[in-house]
Amino acid sequence: MRTIKELLKVMLDNPQYFRSGLCGWKTNLQSANLISADEWFLLEDYIRNHRPNPYLSIKAFKSRKTAYYWPIGDIKPRIKWLKKHIS
Repeated sequence: MRTIKELLKVMLDNPQYFRSGLCGWKTNLQSANLISADEWFLLEDYIRNHRPNPYLSIKAFKSRKTAYYWPIGDIKPRIKWLKKHIS
């Protein structure tokens, strides 16, 4: 199984599978057989445990009462988050 860093890089390298949020993105990657079921669960846990602080991001603050961490369909803050967690 790949590391979190490698899996986050898979997400970053495959923006064409992004539709609405991080969770859907990883699900689309699994559907395309780019990540395994075990890797999907590893990403699920990582994303859930590293939710952005809504008090450090205006976009995250506005989305804090939804299942999404940032506005639905906005890939830019998600790419920024991925790059931060890859480095």
